[in-house]
Amino acid sequence: MAFAHLPPRLAWDDVRHAIDAIGATTPVGIRDRAVLLLLATTGIRNGELRAIRLRDIDWRTGEVFVRRTKGKRDRVVPLLEETGAALADYILRARPRVDSPYLFLSFTPPVGPFKCAAPVSRIVRKRLRHGGVELGRVAGAHLLRHSLATQLVGQRRPINEVADLLGHRSINTTALYVKVAASQLAEVALPFPGGVA
Repeated sequence: MAFAHLPPRLAWDDVRHAIDAIGATTPVGIRDRAVLLLLATTGIRNGELRAIRLRDIDWRTGEVFVRRTKGKRDRVVPLLEETGAALADYILRARPRVDSPYLFLSFTPPVGPFKCAAPVSRIVRKRLRHGGVELGRVAGAHLLRHSLATQLVGQRRPINEVADLLGHRSINTTALYVKVAASQLAEVALPFPGGVA
């Protein structure tokens, strides 16, 4: 099975380097680092990120409730320790003090939630470029989503686990999404639950 057009993705080292290059000393830097970490470690979409409310973060269980998904189904994604720390830093030190239920806010007046995808895409592009990443014409939240999916499949994580994280109803969607050859899918699939694989 030949690889069809491969969707854009970044090497994980490039994603990591771009995140590490964000100076978390200004409110904008603190917010942008939290945005990139959340996108890169959960694979959520731009619209899902914009829909996250403060109450959607469960600090005790280390999870984020994701609503308004593309598949019209809410889901929960794990909150890694580093990402949780970046979100807490943003909420406590950088988030504008306005009455809004939404997690991420624009610093540009009128201060409030991002109303469309463009500002989040601009944040991602700016931070990736600043981190020295060469960007093609596609460079937004979806680039980080695809980079995470590719990284997880490369780590031989079970394809159904990747599908659950990305919110895909079908493993076939995930297989198409990460453009993995059928032979590679067999290698990363879970053992047959009935016994010997």
